[in-house]
Amino acid sequence: MKKVVATGRTVEEAITSALVRLGVSRSQAEIRVISEPVKGLFGFIGGRDAEVEVCVMETPLDMAKEFLHGLLEKMGISADVTAENQLTEDGAVPLAITCAEDALPIVIGRHGSTLDSMQYLVNLVANRNAHSVVKFSVDAGGYRQRRRENLRRMADQAVERAVRLGRPVSLEAMPSADRKWIHTYLQGRDDITTLSEGQEPYRRVKVAPKRNHFVD
Repeated sequence: MKKVVATGRTVEEAITSALVRLGVSRSQAEIRVISEPVKGLFGFIGGRDAEVEVCVMETPLDMAKEFLHGLLEKMGISADVTAENQLTEDGAVPLAITCAEDALPIVIGRHGSTLDSMQYLVNLVANRNAHSVVKFSVDAGGYRQRRRENLRRMADQAVERAVRLGRPVSLEAMPSADRKWIHTYLQGRDDITTLSEGQEPYRRVKVAPKRNHFVD
């Protein structure tokens, strides 16, 4: 919640001042009059301005963008955070980080690990007081789409080899989110099954012909 205390010669003047500082309309705000204006002796001696408190409830999107921007600042990265209009495949609101090219490796991390950590924190903070949960996806430099294309290519190649050779084929070690994406992507096939093997952080997907389907 954002809150501003403002004064003015009248209550309306004080309210207008607070709304301008918050950058919201009156319909978006909760207003509490702290004190009415008091006229002074002879019009000025001992007078007192009106004082109001104006609050505006932040939406999960507001909180997500504000938190993410602050997190990037603490990382020493100058960046803009914008929300895209179209939801992701799993119904998340996409938050795009725009920063200098040389900062992208830091923001993304190995296999998107930094992005995943920021995404987890953003969802935690933005939905802390929300009446209904809003899911957010955090991306930078179009990494998520490129990663999905790479995962799709790796999965297709693994299926082709497993079927052709008649034996299981293991993919490279990858984070849980990537493994789950591959499991989901391949789950409709009737010629192969998938399972995960190994211990974190070296856990990987194995594509095997004609076996039970496991999803971690």
